[in-house]
Amino acid sequence: MEKKPKLHFGHLMRQSREAAGISQRALAQQAGLDVSYINRLESGERRPRRGTLLKLASALRITGQELEAWLMAGDLAPTPLLASLRNQLGRTAVAAGPDVSGQTPEAETLSLWERLEASGLDEVSLRRLLHNLAASDESLQKQSAAMVAAAVNLAADYLAAPVHRAIIPAAGGQHRLLAMHVMQHLLLQMMGEAASAGVCQFMLILAPGTAETLYQPLQTALNLAVVPRFSLDFCVQEAPRGLGDAVLQAASWVGQEPFLVLLPDEMLDRRRPHDMPRELQHMSTAFRQLNQAPLIAVEPSSKARLPQGGVVRLGRLAIPPRIFQVEELVEKPATSNPIIDSPTSRSIVGRYFLPPQIFQTLEHLKGQGTPTLELTDALEYMRHQQTAVYAYELKTSRRDLGGVIERAEELIGEI
Repeated sequence: MEKKPKLHFGHLMRQSREAAGISQRALAQQAGLDVSYINRLESGERRPRRGTLLKLASALRITGQELEAWLMAGDLAPTPLLASLRNQLGRTAVAAGPDVSGQTPEAETLSLWERLEASGLDEVSLRRLLHNLAASDESLQKQSAAMVAAAVNLAADYLAAPVHRAIIPAAGGQHRLLAMHVMQHLLLQMMGEAASAGVCQFMLILAPGTAETLYQPLQTALNLAVVPRFSLDFCVQEAPRGLGDAVLQAASWVGQEPFLVLLPDEMLDRRRPHDMPRELQHMSTAFRQLNQAPLIAVEPSSKARLPQGGVVRLGRLAIPPRIFQVEELVEKPATSNPIIDSPTSRSIVGRYFLPPQIFQTLEHLKGQGTPTLELTDALEYMRHQQTAVYAYELKTSRRDLGGVIERAEELIGEI
């Protein structure tokens, strides 16, 4: 027996309209639509959204199996499928959107689907997924479920994150001593760590002439991803004039959004891999709780190590157990500086959650003609201007590759 061809939605709608004995103009008025749109639907030039289809069905009193045929002809999931989805997700998922109190189950189902569709999950894709799942063996079904879960969790993390952009400075003079594949590995590690906190847009700050060996290989690798996770860009810092100057290069890219700064040569201890993403996740949560006040990662250090980098002196405990208000920040303090002897002094680790107002401070300090522009100095200036600055004491220790590189530079200079 020859299979009947599938009728497109416009043909079914025209049959129902003519059977009801009403014109296109009358149907358009009843459904609150433009008559030209009705004409394009019937000719097959346009395909209706679910809400529009249901308005037309109501105007023509289409119900039951005939309505399901309309939905299928419009490449829309049938009502039983959406009702099943709604029941599996529960009322909590529906109620998380606009107010649905007093709505019928059918209206709640439509509300849920409209929000799913707005997130990019169109009905045609879902129908294909469910159809192919049913036709696949168990191992493929499990692999597919893992892929879908990963994509959904990634989107959920992105929506919940207070920060979506990260700056990764990689223009420091010491980086020239690293093999390019090592530096690429460090940058990818930073991006993976940031992704755990919902970040997916990255700006590399590079030295002149390094885009071909650093940015382009990473961009090529990211382009191979099945699901695009990261967007990557770069800008050039002409000379290493301090971390603050490096960050300032990305001001126009960041705009008015809060952002994250990650230093690739300050790695968290990979012997505790499960703690690495949690640290940044905890900082992200705290940054939101602190109304996006500057938040920096710190760790306890010996007195001998404190002068090698940025140092903070902790004040009161702001959010138990590890968020403190900062009472002082100093970049590479002299051994005679009182902050070295303070029992509450901590070394800054290269993880900074920052508000966009930091750029105004950096521009101000740059205008004073300082030879190097340090992020630590900018944060201390903001603190003096009555902006609270906070520190997150890491549970995971860091491994400072920068210190090793600096020592190697000294040895090379002695040769």
